[in-house]
Amino acid sequence: MDNNSDMKPSAEIRPEGTDATLNEIAMLHRQSSGYYRDIADAMEQGDDTGSGYFTRLAEYHDGMLETVNEILSDMSGGVHTPSRSAETYLKKNEGRLNQALQSKNTAELAELAHENERGISNGYEHALGNTQLIDFAKELLQKQHREVLIWVNRADRFKTVPQDFNDHYDLDKK
Repeated sequence: MDNNSDMKPSAEIRPEGTDATLNEIAMLHRQSSGYYRDIADAMEQGDDTGSGYFTRLAEYHDGMLETVNEILSDMSGGVHTPSRSAETYLKKNEGRLNQALQSKNTAELAELAHENERGISNGYEHALGNTQLIDFAKELLQKQHREVLIWVNRADRFKTVPQDFNDHYDLDKK
């Protein structure tokens, strides 16, 4: 008797389906929101542009997280331990972040935010490549990814023109 015939494929043992994928996306938003709030709190008094920008980033991630969590709460499933791929760029570069915060280096903080947002976009692209996603989750992730791309562009813009971060890439409002 062949022992391999009784074994299930690894995808059946721990499928990286909709709930696991959404958990990883939720982790990206949760971490980002926390880091951006910390950055906003650490900004110098009177730096309304920087503080406001990072506060808006945190609020945006809170909103995205809330939407994903609403779906996750309706799904039954086991607890999934997010992989290291679900760690944000900011988490992976915490040393650089702390150094930029201590030195009040707004340019470095803007660069880190831009890289973080690009990493989140990559996370969405990876998630959307999952063939086991349920259709409604795929539609949600596609919609959210469009918003993520707007924030990637805003973060890029903030690096060079901090006062113009808010409306330059609001494509839906034009």
